[in-house]
Amino acid sequence: MSFIVYPIATLPRAFTPRNCTPRLAVVQRSHASPYGGSEQVIDLLNDRWMLSLDLPPCNQDEAGAREAYIGSLRGMANTTPLYHFGCPVPRGTLRGAPTAQAALQGASSITLNCITGETLKAGDMLGVAGLLLQVAADCVGVAGSIVVPLVNRLRTGIAAGAAVTWDRPTAPFRLSSQSAVQYVPGYAEAVSFDFVEDVA
Repeated sequence: MSFIVYPIATLPRAFTPRNCTPRLAVVQRSHASPYGGSEQVIDLLNDRWMLSLDLPPCNQDEAGAREAYIGSLRGMANTTPLYHFGCPVPRGTLRGAPTAQAALQGASSITLNCITGETLKAGDMLGVAGLLLQVAADCVGVAGSIVVPLVNRLRTGIAAGAAVTWDRPTAPFRLSSQSAVQYVPGYAEAVSFDFVEDVA
């Protein structure tokens, strides 16, 4: 059996969005009773991130790099590594080289090995085992570990000792919009993008 290997499109050097809108898409099913109307919601544990952003107007040199980047994505065929541009590093004090303790698929929290007293704040982003995770509530390290509640539950399990990325943690995304560069005399207009996280 052979597998298709999709290239990774590298971000242009001047890729600095003027705004960034992340959204967690939760996969769920709801069922309503035909009698009393009560509802049951089933969480299918396959959350993925959606990301919308705009690049500001630019000169024509930068516009050419943007146009080449869009073309290199080949629609949704190729992926590109993206992070939460509004929160590139934690607002908390967690730094260094933390590692994760083992966690099972579907878990709503993870435990990290860290320095006692280090903190994470609600909304901070972490990368672990290819997953882009968001911290659900403020937490602090005690006795060399920190229990981190998560907004998005784990799509896959995490092995003990897995490295934790706190500086611009990325995940692979696919372009879901028909983005294009509009040239006008002397410069190029702003460009809007919509991306969806690639789930292996």
